[in-house]
Amino acid sequence: MSSVFRPYQFYNDAVGAADELESPALPPSDTESNGVAAVKEDALQAKHITVVENQHGISYDDLFGPYLRGAKHITITDPYIRLYYQARNLMEFLETVNRVKSNSDEVIVDLVTVEDDEKGEQQRDWLAQIQGSLLTVGVKFGYSFDNSGSQHARHIVTDTNWKISLDRGLDIFQPYDMNDSFQLANRLQKRRSCKAFEVTYIQL
Repeated sequence: MSSVFRPYQFYNDAVGAADELESPALPPSDTESNGVAAVKEDALQAKHITVVENQHGISYDDLFGPYLRGAKHITITDPYIRLYYQARNLMEFLETVNRVKSNSDEVIVDLVTVEDDEKGEQQRDWLAQIQGSLLTVGVKFGYSFDNSGSQHARHIVTDTNWKISLDRGLDIFQPYDMNDSFQLANRLQKRRSCKAFEVTYIQL
């Protein structure tokens, strides 16, 4: 069953009061010291959600966090981690991984992507910087290139038997000014406008 993901009371600054959305009922959770809600394992469900164009209030913590918690090995398959903003999206996803994991645990995250034909060296440099920045927090990030030409699907698979199928990969946000440190959209994902996308959570 498909549902529209509506984490905020409103999703479009242009809607009127009559169009405001009710906050959804959230699954049972405990509050973690890092501020990320810990959804109880038995509350996770296989489901399909739809996010509409220009919707606000979406974050990787909400979309992925509950399904990543407890995983020790996560594999991301996305052929489009080539440009700077795509590498930044990946870094923000890994920040979510760090927030939901236990401080005493080590999590292995493997990325399978496609090497950029023209800017492969710069792409490798970004991925190496991400790798190095995570060494001290217990997230062991690695990457590999699949240049077979057959890599199109985008998904996340965990060793806790969840597969998250992403029609847009991690590229869910409309463009915003990444150079403006004082813009809320630069600091908070929930203040960004989203592209329309769908996510399917599959229990393996």
